[in-house]
Parts: sequence; structure tokens; C-alpha cells
Amino acid sequence: MANERLHLEGKDWFTEAEAAEYCGVALSTFREGYRELGIVPRRFMGRKLYSRSDLFRAIDSSPHWDPIQASSVGVRSITLDAYPNLRAGRLRPYKPRKKRGGDV
Repeated sequence: MANERLHLEGKDWFTEAEAAEYCGVALSTFREGYRELGIVPRRFMGRKLYSRSDLFRAIDSSPHWDPIQASSVGVRSITLDAYPNLRAGRLRPYKPRKKRGGDV
């Protein structure tokens, strides 16, 4: 289903994979986060279904995109004092390779 696009037009209720597609996130991301967004699935005939209106409400009530905050997500600042091997420079002095016998 990675390359296959789901057809969501005209539907009011989505399966879990369709709900993730509607929200524009990976299925694993959707599964991890839908509860904290207040999205409550319904059980109907053995299927777990999500309401389009609940998904829209969760997206609509989320904060606006902040490019500054988005660029710093997941980036950790490190100090070079804690990691001396990350300093720029040669690890050992340069020594030219020996010439081969046939090269002149």
C-alpha cells in the first residue's frame, strides 16, 4: 500500500490506514498519537472506524506551523568539550605514499 493511493473522496468514515492518509502521516505515527488528540474510533461490524469530522477537528485545532520551531525539532546541540574526537583536524600527520618501483 506504500505506492497505492487511497480513495478518500466522499467517505465520512475511514479505516485506520485511510485516517492516517487523510491526516498526512504514517500509519505508525497515527497509531501513536490519535488518542492524545482526542480522536475516538468507533467499532462497527468488527471494524475500527474514524470519523472525518473528528480528524478534521484535530487537524484544525492543532497549532499553526512555525518554521523556526520545526527546524529545531530533533536537533540536539552538543559541545565539543564533551566529544574531543569531533574536533576538526588531522588524526595523524600526513605521510606521502611510497612510489612504486615502475613509476618514474
